Amino acid sequence: MWYKKRIFLIDFDRTISNEDSTDVLLETHNPEFKKDLRKRYKAGKVTIRQFIKEGLSSLNITKDEYIKTLQEKVTIDESFKDFVKSGLEFRIVSAGSRLNVQGSLLGYGIDLPDEKIISNDLKFDGNKITVENLFLDKEKIYGVDKKEAVEKFKKQGYEVIYVGDGPSDYRAMEVADFVLVRKGTRAVKFCSENGINFREFESFSEILKTF
Repeated sequence: MWYKKRIFLIDFDRTISNEDSTDVLLETHNPEFKKDLRKRYKAGKVTIRQFIKEGLSSLNITKDEYIKTLQEKVTIDESFKDFVKSGLEFRIVSAGSRLNVQGSLLGYGIDLPDEKIISNDLKFDGNKITVENLFLDKEKIYGVDKKEAVEKFKKQGYEVIYVGDGPSDYRAMEVADFVLVRKGTRAVKFCSENGINFREFESFSEILKTF
């Protein structure tokens, strides 16, 4: 198939960022709840969607405190700044929240508009946080339908390159035209075992050299 255009759909946590932004928020502001929530998640009692929803809703902090934590404690692959400036078309797809992405990137001088990020919204009422699932997957497991995002852009005539690292990315990786996997992450094994056309990368500077 001949494509006139190409788009990168990029996971955020542990793909662009070095840490999981929700984990950072929980570890900072509600560590005991995080420990219990993580235990239930590993035991299969909590889905990714529930982890995000319960975790973020448990935080008793203002929007300003939320953003300040992200800016101070979430680090990113700094070559992503060059990727943003490159002119390559992309969207960030995250099972976390749009504010997690924007708040973390602002600490590096990257100011992305809402339309560049496919994720959940947060509503703040003082210290009370509500998670709004705008792009909820049909199975209501992952929090954001990354697979649907891939299929949507493919229908629009795009060649879709998916960039990710873990379980919330697997369904999207199965339908993308090509996959870039953060080196050494769980998605390497998944792609290898499922015959998915992929390549590992260590930084966005490598991606820029190739594309």
